[in-house]
Amino acid sequence: MGKTTIKKVVFEGVDPNELVLFPLEATITQKFSIHEFMDSKIILLDTAGQSLSSLLEDEEKQIRSFENTNAIIYIFDYPTYIENSEEVINDIRRIYEINKKHNFNAKIILFLHKIDLIVAQKLGLKLALVVKQIKKLLDLPEDLGIYYTSLHPNLIYTIYNALSATIGSFSEDISNLELTIRKILENLEKTICFVSNQDNNLIIEVMSNDFDTTMLYNLNEEMYKLIKSTEDIKIISLESKIFYTVSKNISDINSNFKNIILLSETLNENELNSKITDIKNEIG
Repeated sequence: MGKTTIKKVVFEGVDPNELVLFPLEATITQKFSIHEFMDSKIILLDTAGQSLSSLLEDEEKQIRSFENTNAIIYIFDYPTYIENSEEVINDIRRIYEINKKHNFNAKIILFLHKIDLIVAQKLGLKLALVVKQIKKLLDLPEDLGIYYTSLHPNLIYTIYNALSATIGSFSEDISNLELTIRKILENLEKTICFVSNQDNNLIIEVMSNDFDTTMLYNLNEEMYKLIKSTEDIKIISLESKIFYTVSKNISDINSNFKNIILLSETLNENELNSKITDIKNEIG
């Protein structure tokens, strides 16, 4: 649920507040649309959520919908998951089995939607626990990408982050830069790197192996503020953690990108600047 609304906000520029006041009618049939993203052309197939159970049982529909697909995005909202987690888990597991059976080789990506409805003092920790629970219930031989999203004005960046990360995995420019960053960060401790595009959306997120993932929600929120700000922010304090922060513009190397941002609990400003220089030299 929420597929068409997300598509309209991100790719058609519709105001999410307008969609809250005037909700869209449920999608009845499958709808194709074509969009440009970075160095890629994206073809989206928006399916009817109500007919998903039929699609998952009909082999002909499965082939027609999923064949030659790069990614299958399953969107489920938090209230539905709480009320009927068994149905959600069964849907995801069935999609995984179909993908394997027919060798579609599509990436399966999950959006946990409407996170603004979660009432929790430490929302980042709560989200991490929910994601851990979903993975445990799925009990699959491989991890599926899980992103949390919301159309709430204060959380709208989560939609862009999730779709950028999803679509970006099929972009040559993004894949090459991500590979370079991963190589530079592989021996570092408690360090994370973000890259924004010209629209100030975070399209890359790479972290060291020991990074505390329960901080990601709060950190993404801080990143959203940082890339919108004109201030030169050197330190970000979150709960008991302090992150030294360095941001550099890399649009002179590739105009699809804007800023690369490094944050670390262990590296100081000079060391972070040195790592960004290494990344720029590598991609330059």
